[in-house]
Amino acid sequence: MTTIVTIPGIMSDARTWNTIADALKCEGTTVHVADTSSDTTLEGMAARALSEAHGELIVLAHSMGGRIAMEMGRQAPERIRAMVLSSTNAEGPDVHEAAQREARIAEANADMIAYARGWIPKVISTASMRNADLVARLRQVVENCPLEVHERQNRALLLRPDATAYLGTFEFPVLLITGSEDRLSTAVAHDAIAAMLQDAESVIIEDAGHLLPFEQPRRVFETIKEWLSRKNLRPRECNA
Repeated sequence: MTTIVTIPGIMSDARTWNTIADALKCEGTTVHVADTSSDTTLEGMAARALSEAHGELIVLAHSMGGRIAMEMGRQAPERIRAMVLSSTNAEGPDVHEAAQREARIAEANADMIAYARGWIPKVISTASMRNADLVARLRQVVENCPLEVHERQNRALLLRPDATAYLGTFEFPVLLITGSEDRLSTAVAHDAIAAMLQDAESVIIEDAGHLLPFEQPRRVFETIKEWLSRKNLRPRECNA
């Protein structure tokens, strides 16, 4: 059995990947949405996902979720059939990050609605900002995030390991995708990650920012499907 494991980014949930994962699955496959709201470390989130998902895994991970996916690959590489990393990074926290995350936590705790309205324009493309329906949906996703989850996720990211220390051990194939206007996880950063991996491709999707799976779901789906097919990585059930 093949399970498509979807891992959302910070403040997000199943809505990150649901349309893409549903389009990719076929008879005999299942979709598991990783719980990123309960644990205090990324290692714990990865261990939970591995324990709750069954069979061989195709992992779709976004932003913070990408760091969890990398940790899954470290903990159980034999379980991973393929991994898609969207809009992520691999390094540990830098010296300025603690203060920045503490400020974010305080701002969200003071007014999550205002926080959402200020955060969205920083992480999506110019074209996406003109899509009023998309902006409204993204604001709702952020506003739906409980304050304690937002704080827990930020503190977990401050404790994240430096994945560059072990990426070179991954034998499974990895697809990296990022938006052309992503200022947090740039094409340069993704190319650097790809260079550390044994089998990786890095793709840029135009007219998208950091929230790529929300901004360009159809193009993300087509990119992943084409890669899986070309690499003979589609779930075995889909080829039956």
